[in-house]
Amino acid sequence: MRASHQTRGTGRALYSWAVAVVLERRQCLAPRRCCRRGAGVTTVIHSGEHALAGSHARETYVHPSVCLFTDSLEPSGLGEHMLTLAVELQASYDLSFVCPATSHGRPLLDRAARMGLPTLALATDGQAGSELGRWLRGRQLQLFHSHAGIGWEGHGGIYAAREAGVPVVIRTEHLPYLITEPREREDHHRLMPRVDRLICVSKHAHASFVEAGVRPEQLQVVRNGIHPRPARADREGVRARLGLSSEARLVLAVGRLTEQKGHRYLVQAAPRVIEQEPRAQLVVVGQGELADDLRELVRALGLEGRVHFVGQRPDVPELMAAADLFVLPSLFEGLPLVALEAMAAGRPVVGTWGCGTAEAVADGVTGRLVFPRDATALAAAILEALQQPALAARWGMAGRMRLEREFRAERMARETASVYEEVLVRTDAPAVGATARSPSDARTAQLDEGRVAGRPYALTWSKSESASDE
Repeated sequence: MRASHQTRGTGRALYSWAVAVVLERRQCLAPRRCCRRGAGVTTVIHSGEHALAGSHARETYVHPSVCLFTDSLEPSGLGEHMLTLAVELQASYDLSFVCPATSHGRPLLDRAARMGLPTLALATDGQAGSELGRWLRGRQLQLFHSHAGIGWEGHGGIYAAREAGVPVVIRTEHLPYLITEPREREDHHRLMPRVDRLICVSKHAHASFVEAGVRPEQLQVVRNGIHPRPARADREGVRARLGLSSEARLVLAVGRLTEQKGHRYLVQAAPRVIEQEPRAQLVVVGQGELADDLRELVRALGLEGRVHFVGQRPDVPELMAAADLFVLPSLFEGLPLVALEAMAAGRPVVGTWGCGTAEAVADGVTGRLVFPRDATALAAAILEALQQPALAARWGMAGRMRLEREFRAERMARETASVYEEVLVRTDAPAVGATARSPSDARTAQLDEGRVAGRPYALTWSKSESASDE
């Protein structure tokens, strides 16, 4: 989700190009309808020529052509979500995959290509818009599914899809509504009439978009789901690879080293944890802009040899399986895949109240939740799990059961396909978002403020919307 100056420039260039083209040429969309056939959906495409031909019109049954798109330069979890959808939907849809060819995006493009999907490596310069438009027209898409890591991403792709004549546009927001800058709020508001349905990955995120002025009728909740990745719990082997004692109590955190993820509060909690549990070792997987600052904080607190930054690693499932506890101290999330992965591995999860995590982790049932930015409470929750192994084991088992019951990829894909089907059969109807309220009409209650990707954010959330063990 992190956006650099390059991200802003690339996104703004694509957005500006697309807006200019749409204002110049407001093409009419060719009418299409779709129907069910068998287990999947087959589309009945009526081209303009055939529609005018009366009795000579013919119907061609094909799998609907769907493009999975993101222009995020660091897709990470968002990209995993897209590929998970692709695995589940590939049998029923003619899928293609588009994302930037950055260091984070290229592996996703390669994996999509190995699945047999047509791919487009999106340029990160001013040519992205025209390149995408040509490619989309050649694909003759029925549906464009844009994935946004944060609210200011993905606008240009949607304008390009509409200009290319794509009749249905779906947008998934992978975080809550965080935009505070007036120009960007207005940009998002202007985009909504061009979006047939906006998917939110959690109920918390859904509430934030309603609060921001998006009409509830335009919104749909499809909570994240994963394919659990089984791994052998090799406690001693993992600790040996990390240079730790076989007796170490391994506290694991996985995530980009950015302000959003709250790692500074985890480091600040470490002295109290180590004081009361001397065997504790904190291992942090990930890279990011705060890496140097966090290492300096470790030195300042005298935690060398107790807090370990190990960068990006390919063996996260093995680390999960061998850990005693997983910690996610984020300030906010959409619905974090990494927490679901920890639950799938049977690990207890210590996380934070607020948007996203509290919908996955049931406090006192699958782990413990504390308020964001509270290092003291975070330390107490970590110690609760480390000092009560039987309790931690119960939390881990309950988390695995909850994951299997509510957060499987198959359920996520079924619900996403249902959104596709519903909107495809209503292609001739006006876009639901055509009468979206202005952001100026939205309420302004806020419970958290800060900065993400160098920009201010404000987030409303309610503790009452947390997970329950139903």
